[in-house]
Amino acid sequence: MKKSIAYLLNKISNFDIFSLGNSAFFYYLIIFYLMPILTLFGISIKFVPASLIIPYRALGYATLGFIFLVAGYFMKIPVLITPKIPNPLKREWDFSKTAWVFGITFAIGLSVKIIRILGGGYAHLKIADSFVQSPFYNLIGTFDWVSYIALAIAFVSYFHQKKLGIDSYKIWRFAAWGTFISEMLYAIPSCGRMQAIVPFIIYLIIRWYVWGKSFWSIVASFFIIAFLLFPLGNACRTPKALISYQPDLFKNQESTATNNLLSILTNVSINNPAGSNKLVNTFAKFATDSFLSRINQLSVLSAILKNPQPLQYGKSFKEIILVFSPPRFIWENKPLSVNAGSNGFGHRIGLLSDDDYITGVGPTIVGDWFMNFGILGIVFGMVLMGMIYRFIYEFLIKSTNYSLSGIMIYSVIWVNVIKGMEDWVAPVYAGLIKISAILFIIHFLLSKKFKKNI
Repeated sequence: MKKSIAYLLNKISNFDIFSLGNSAFFYYLIIFYLMPILTLFGISIKFVPASLIIPYRALGYATLGFIFLVAGYFMKIPVLITPKIPNPLKREWDFSKTAWVFGITFAIGLSVKIIRILGGGYAHLKIADSFVQSPFYNLIGTFDWVSYIALAIAFVSYFHQKKLGIDSYKIWRFAAWGTFISEMLYAIPSCGRMQAIVPFIIYLIIRWYVWGKSFWSIVASFFIIAFLLFPLGNACRTPKALISYQPDLFKNQESTATNNLLSILTNVSINNPAGSNKLVNTFAKFATDSFLSRINQLSVLSAILKNPQPLQYGKSFKEIILVFSPPRFIWENKPLSVNAGSNGFGHRIGLLSDDDYITGVGPTIVGDWFMNFGILGIVFGMVLMGMIYRFIYEFLIKSTNYSLSGIMIYSVIWVNVIKGMEDWVAPVYAGLIKISAILFIIHFLLSKKFKKNI
């Protein structure tokens, strides 16, 4: 009995939660199975009542996708071909260059933020048409990630030097947490949830692989993300959603302006001290409902099945080819990304209300493969996804023996891949190609040069 317990504890302690396969399987189960399980137990939330009939057909398709995702991940092909591919990421960092590479990436990221603010592209919901229609819009979107790369460089340098006992880790600690705080200060007022979540994920992945495993850090970050950032983002976008929970408590606060959320909460606390506890309870309920409803992607798959779309036969995947075409400021009539029609897609499948012209909806990886090739698309597409996940993990982490560049790049790729499970396949991987190019350039700038033997 003691040996069994010891074996189990050893397995748990050595479990790699950030292995792309483990992460993808876990996230997949949450977004497709959590709400049906809650429904079976009669647990109701405001946006998804317990009386809702479980969409068993959609659940069956999701299950089929999961089976073949797992099958693809455990195929030997990615493991066999990875060692045969030259991997430059094994090279060590030259820390005499790290500071200025960090400084340049941070400056580029800051410049992109300033351009967004001045150009009308900062607020998550109110982006100026002139900014979206600009030929440089996609380019700015790609370079948004440079600030996260700067954050990754800072945390890798901090944890690596702290682990080796190098005194300069104190400087990198200031740089890492200073960059982290600046990202949060930029993200939260924009009402963008992902912008605020990404810094947490990058920190956790780099801490996990460079410094050491910490499940407590993951748990603490999860609660901050799920029960603070999610509801704040939801309330910031639509204060009426929060007000609807307790209309009497928020009396005379019927503002729809997203930037008035703080003033609404402040006015309620000041003008109604007796209602402060009620406000806390209301926000706690709102937080739980916001998180659970947001991660429920089974509703999207169910809507696709109820409102069938014509099979695209791979038409949406042409976007990956467009990555290698001239940029929009050269090719003015370059086709728009399918992401640009995410709101229209939400209306076509009947998931959005008639007056919602803001919310974007992605089909999920299962839904996208189904819309392109039907059930066979789910089978072969999800096998391919599993193989890609395994290759990314093997190439960036295992084959580099946890190199600093491998971990830095992996932290950024991981976020895009996991978040991409809710979106279209083509735009996600087209974006990964662009971001990977930037990441590899930065890797070579950080790396030590090979010395030739004389």
